[in-house]
Amino acid sequence: MTATLQTRTPPSRRRRTAVVAVAVLSVAIVLYAVPAYLAPDVNSRVGIREDVPLHLPFLVVHAATAGIALLVGPFQFFGSIRRNRPQVHRALGRVYLLAGVLPGSLSGIVVAVLTTAGPIALVSFVLLDVFWFYSALRAYRAVRARDFAGHERWMLRNFAATFAAVTLRVYLGLFIAVQLPLLEGPYGGDFEALFAVAYTASIVASIALNLLFMEMHLRRRRTRSTLGANA
Repeated sequence: MTATLQTRTPPSRRRRTAVVAVAVLSVAIVLYAVPAYLAPDVNSRVGIREDVPLHLPFLVVHAATAGIALLVGPFQFFGSIRRNRPQVHRALGRVYLLAGVLPGSLSGIVVAVLTTAGPIALVSFVLLDVFWFYSALRAYRAVRARDFAGHERWMLRNFAATFAAVTLRVYLGLFIAVQLPLLEGPYGGDFEALFAVAYTASIVASIALNLLFMEMHLRRRRTRSTLGANA
């Protein structure tokens, strides 16, 4: 039993490893995905509603500001920054909320309504952006009321929504790979149809599973805290 406990990774180390992994993945996706929306030939890479002139500008704003949120967000959860550099933590929080989530969620609602990916994607993206804005508002109100525990819970939920940009691309690759054996059968060699199904499934999975995972994580934390208080 003692040997098992000694070889088990301490929770604090697991948390640090998880935060670092999330930060690395977030930065990688920003570097990979955001430039595609800022390139002159964005129309050839992304589905744009040519009949709506504002679609592209809103899409660019959403991509840039969501990129800021994804780039800054993970560093909010580094315990060393929160403990030793609270002023840096507060500054990063303002950038995350004011330059990232606020404009990203509002422009995202417009982009979602104009999406060319179909009704399921439209509804999913709108719900995500509304929750992204709402959870940021709850986090802000909590910290203003000096409810730091509530602030942390809502920020975790909020970043779970932000991180959907990462998991969407992971699931997309997975769902494409899983369906490739079906390309010449049910899809009749139409890769665009296969991609559309994979993309829609990735949107739903990235949002639902991220938020579900975070709620399970928060519930486990509450349970541990209750057990610790009663011990």
